[in-house]
Amino acid sequence: MAVLLEQDLQRPVQVHLNELTWRTTVVFATVSLFTLAWSVMVDDVLDIVLQNLKPCPGECLNVYDPAQWSAVRWLTSLLLAVLSSLPLIAFHVLQFSKPGLLPGEYRALRTWMLALAVGLVGIVYMLVNYWLPALYAAGFTQHNNAGLAAQYSAIDMLLVAAFCVWAIMVVMSTWTALVVMGRLGVVNRTTADVWRLRLYGVGSLLLALSTPDHAQPLLLPLLATYWTSSELIGQRWLKAQPLAQGYAVERLDREGRRQRIALVDCSCEGANAHHGNANVEGCSTVLVDGICTSSSARTSVLEHLIQASITDAVITGCDGKPCPKPFTENIDRLGIRLHGLNLMAIQNHRVTNPTPNLDVRVGLNTLPSLFTESARQQNLAKLIEENQYIKAVEVKGQELNHWSSNYLDIDHVLYPSTQ
Repeated sequence: MAVLLEQDLQRPVQVHLNELTWRTTVVFATVSLFTLAWSVMVDDVLDIVLQNLKPCPGECLNVYDPAQWSAVRWLTSLLLAVLSSLPLIAFHVLQFSKPGLLPGEYRALRTWMLALAVGLVGIVYMLVNYWLPALYAAGFTQHNNAGLAAQYSAIDMLLVAAFCVWAIMVVMSTWTALVVMGRLGVVNRTTADVWRLRLYGVGSLLLALSTPDHAQPLLLPLLATYWTSSELIGQRWLKAQPLAQGYAVERLDREGRRQRIALVDCSCEGANAHHGNANVEGCSTVLVDGICTSSSARTSVLEHLIQASITDAVITGCDGKPCPKPFTENIDRLGIRLHGLNLMAIQNHRVTNPTPNLDVRVGLNTLPSLFTESARQQNLAKLIEENQYIKAVEVKGQELNHWSSNYLDIDHVLYPSTQ
């Protein structure tokens, strides 16, 4: 289901289609005009490129198919037109994508497009002026040593150069995307598989469809190099922990469904004395100042819930009822269950709290909306035994339907020295 952030506007699908139509029309019209403009001077551009690529002195380049040469001219004009229109294309892509992206994803897309544009200009310049000429020169030397006459097809040389530029563009796009999204926290251990499928899948498809017939034997080594290099470059971020604290371990709930729990540790504008102590093993934790008063805090929470595939979100400070309606509606659209520990209701039971983290753990493990009564009893007994508050505790038969209301009943068990 789609999530509607509070700063977004509810618009029909037809409005988005109309916007896509006119933005695409503007881009296509601009590219067409630039293509016609470049077609006038494309011969000069091709002559400069061929002079850089030519490995032999004198006249050793030939055009064996004039019709194909015409196709190369128009293809070059189109590529130059697309490069000339990149600022306009980037602007329209960002403007159209912004309403459908989370803030972190939008920042990643914007930074990625800028980094990709700068990186591609440098890589293409080095490829055309240094790397490909060196490669062709090495081939020319081998031909001379074998006693072969140097007669090369100018069209093939340009097509090979175009394919190399295209392959570099695809690979660079994946590399820069991994680096940018990794540094911004979009790519992490939780979202690694999703982004591998998106980036590697699209990149592999583009390389497979664009490989020339005479270069098909190089496709598998090229794909293997592409995957390996991307993994090596992105390893730091693909295995990184999410920006939220901890990691939501997948478990099974009472009905056997997969479950991931995230704690929304809300300070409630400073009113929650337990804030900063919600560190529970097997759960991720998002720290926010006021989920009820800050739209940016709610957006950060939604972003983590989506990226980490959370099924249950537990608010520490309150019971979740004060949350704004748009936020709870988004939670429902995502199929996530919202719970509340309501720790502020019990924080004044003791003047000084020796272990506030234990309050969070007890509250979570005895939450009626998460666990059955028997499971809550087992969780509480296990928690007490692990912390060695007493040697043995018999909790079978105790009434634990609501931990906060019965907190004083079990307080003497958890904190015997405070009674």
